[in-house]
Amino acid sequence: MKNNNTMKKIITALIILSTGMLTAQNLSEAVRYSFLNQNSTARVSGVAGAFGAMGGDIGVIPINPAGLGDFRKSELLFTPTMHSIETTALINGTDTPITTDLNSNLGLASIGVVFSGSPRGERFQTSNLAITINKRDTYRQRYAYEGMTRGSITTRFAEVANGNPPESLDEFEGGLAFDTGAIYDFDNDNFYDTDFKPTTVVRKGQEVVKYGRMNEINLAWGAKLKDNINVGLGIGIPIVGYEEIKVYQEVDEEEDYIPDFNSLSYTENLITSGVGINLRGGVQGLVADIIRVGVSVQSPTWMTLTDDFDASLTYSYTNPSTQQVQSFTSDSPSGRFKYSLTTPWKATGSVGAIIKSESLKGFVNLDVEYLDYTTTLFDFGKFDGSDVDVERGQEVNDQIFGELNNAVNIRLGGEVAYNKLRGRAGLALVTSPYAIQSDKDVAFSVGFGCRFDSVYFDLGWSQRRQTEGYLPYVVIENDDNQVVTLDQKVSNIDLTVGFKFGS
Repeated sequence: MKNNNTMKKIITALIILSTGMLTAQNLSEAVRYSFLNQNSTARVSGVAGAFGAMGGDIGVIPINPAGLGDFRKSELLFTPTMHSIETTALINGTDTPITTDLNSNLGLASIGVVFSGSPRGERFQTSNLAITINKRDTYRQRYAYEGMTRGSITTRFAEVANGNPPESLDEFEGGLAFDTGAIYDFDNDNFYDTDFKPTTVVRKGQEVVKYGRMNEINLAWGAKLKDNINVGLGIGIPIVGYEEIKVYQEVDEEEDYIPDFNSLSYTENLITSGVGINLRGGVQGLVADIIRVGVSVQSPTWMTLTDDFDASLTYSYTNPSTQQVQSFTSDSPSGRFKYSLTTPWKATGSVGAIIKSESLKGFVNLDVEYLDYTTTLFDFGKFDGSDVDVERGQEVNDQIFGELNNAVNIRLGGEVAYNKLRGRAGLALVTSPYAIQSDKDVAFSVGFGCRFDSVYFDLGWSQRRQTEGYLPYVVIENDDNQVVTLDQKVSNIDLTVGFKFGS
């Protein structure tokens, strides 16, 4: 666990204080769609994604499409995957973490075909075309926390409502709170009160469930020139589907411990869908008998996203005049917002050594990736956005520039082959996108395979550990923000089955 002061800084970098908690267009979303998994086949997964100077596997396309030039036969393959994530959540100021393990999910990591050709002429040895669908990331996760801490979400509701008459309150936070009695204005001065004092300790908890994934359709071409130089080009079309359900609750720990207040439940629903496009190109070559190098560049991904969202608030209190328990529920309308997002470009440099001996073959590969997350940009005014949307977009982009960072990721992996058997292992050090967080997340993997003349099987296992921060709501006084630490363990088991065909 990180110390509280450091974690508060990390969390502050995650959330944009805006007029609505349901607004998904913030730092968290910018990172979610910019941070992409390298693994698409079990072979690449087994070496922790360190494959940029190698070729002959369809999983090289997201790293360096020049690796397609090493195919000598056409191939058809598919990769089922088993994904699981275990999350331990702890709210700051308590000592009882809650561990949740979302049931393992069976899906498809990749499916694709490579058409290999041997063109006539003196320039090309091979000219290969690939069509694939890869799972670039999975958003499936569930976590929960609970504890007694100071402060209430009603403070947030009052802050976003202050200065506005009741008829002008937003329909997703302040308006819901006013309609249910969670905030009220006895003085009629458009500044709102709650049933809580700033020092009130409240039992609070929340369950967050996330679903969805980003799949990418890839069209790529790779060729080997006569002088053993590979070149490659590719187009990626990512398709996003994301769903988030959050249920936040507060309750009076003991009867009348908090005068008048009984309980509160606030539910937020968000669905994000979208599509984008990116370009990539790369070069590979032999610089010595056993040394291969590669360089690749991926353009930004230009995405169009749509958010659909709604919220509901239930507030229960005891009427001080009648001493009767009253409970009110208010539902927001359905909201929709369409906007664009541009993710960072990525450059990858690779160097690998080929293992050649009488009994063993294989490789060792090192990849170094560079991304500049500060170049991520939202455009809230592109699709009929108002002046307020444009201004809010600029605020988010300014915060992206100030709070995110450039990142250098290092991946090291290798494969050893003996007859038809293959063994693999890899390690990755992945830099956090957030400038305040200097620690690197660690991922490690192992795998093995068996290759025959016309069919092959690869199995890969990988695990990534990371720590993130989360704020269930944001208030002006930073010391009153509820800081939740999320320790995550993400595991994947991939199985690739491939068939070779053609001459």
